[in-house]
Amino acid sequence: MDQSETLQPTQKRLSDLVDIKTLQEILDAFTTTTGLMANIVDGEGVSIFPRKGIKKCCKFCRIIYSLEGGKNRCQAAYKRAGKQAALFGEPYIFRCPSGLIEWAAPIVLNGEHVGTIICGQVLMWEPEEFFWIELRKMNQAITDDFEELFEAVGELAIVTGNQVQASAYLLYVVANYIMKAGWENFEQSREFARQRTLYHAEIENHKSREEHADKSESRSLIDEDEIIVQLQQNRKKAKAYLEGLISGLRYEAHQNLAPMRAKMTELLVVLSRVVNRIGPAMAPFLQINDHAIGLIYQTTSQENITVITSKAVDAYLEQLEAVTVKPENPNIALMTNYIENHYPDNLTVEAIADAACLSPGYAGRIFKEQLGLPIMDYVLKVRIEKSKKLLLNPHYQIQAIAEKVGYGDAGYFTKVFRKFEGITPTQFRKVHKR
Repeated sequence: MDQSETLQPTQKRLSDLVDIKTLQEILDAFTTTTGLMANIVDGEGVSIFPRKGIKKCCKFCRIIYSLEGGKNRCQAAYKRAGKQAALFGEPYIFRCPSGLIEWAAPIVLNGEHVGTIICGQVLMWEPEEFFWIELRKMNQAITDDFEELFEAVGELAIVTGNQVQASAYLLYVVANYIMKAGWENFEQSREFARQRTLYHAEIENHKSREEHADKSESRSLIDEDEIIVQLQQNRKKAKAYLEGLISGLRYEAHQNLAPMRAKMTELLVVLSRVVNRIGPAMAPFLQINDHAIGLIYQTTSQENITVITSKAVDAYLEQLEAVTVKPENPNIALMTNYIENHYPDNLTVEAIADAACLSPGYAGRIFKEQLGLPIMDYVLKVRIEKSKKLLLNPHYQIQAIAEKVGYGDAGYFTKVFRKFEGITPTQFRKVHKR
């Protein structure tokens, strides 16, 4: 069967990832520049190009291919060479079954060997008497007529070892760069399709909700408390909720770029605030936001924005999972309980460590390892969370709230509050006014 009529699984995968015509043009340009033949084969050693590509081989190889068993022998050799190249992760120089020098450069995606560049069909020395004897011996299983084959040897290029190494490495770098780019485009296309599906489903959900909703009621989709609840579920459920939120925000933006950027940025900012309330160290999450928000404002594609936000959500969930898998040290519970019961007091590291019968140095080290922040930063965090609840009650003055959470000076309390929340207590009260 003609190999162009059916595609092996790996061939099909390669053709999905990158334009075969583009690869052929690159290899043709390489041949024109260097005079060396190049081909790409799949994991079984079969060329990914149509049969007409064989015509571009050297005369010697065309003769071998025309002989019974010659083509299969070459493909088996390419398969073995490809595996060796993938095993070592670099070009592999070998002598083909017919006696020519060739080299295999592996194409690897995500650690998987998906194909091989085969290049060469050359000699590395001038033919001598022993070469002709060896050539006859190596090919006697497929032919007994060597006149034409010996004549074709005269057309073969003779290259140095350095030329072989340089051309092998060049093809290795170029092909793997192209395949990597193709794979990323393939993955992005799949993600775009998934986001479109979610978006269209969200449109239908919105239509249904709008039919039954109170027209006078208007509220943001982003509910900080609900996000906390969802993050306490398993990762799959949290992911589904946040994906739905992304689709809902995209719908609310009405396909307008500026509102969409603003809404996705707001979601990421709220996520960072939620994580801050939960307790782990903020640095990794702030890095996620910095990277994602930068990309959101660089792209002009709305589908790109949803993909970027979705990947940021994945990064959040992965980081949270990494933090929560740590087994809790019972001494940490003793210290956090002590802080919870004494946060209005003039707390010190020594007093908190003593609650767990630990030295201050050791207590501080295990506390930070477990919770991701120093003991006194945790104390400040608890105080701010308590103060936020008190600020929701308009009857409490700022000075009174400051004293209730352990600050005698309202000015210092305001400074600490702004550091954690980004706004003053008074501004917080106005935003959350009932």
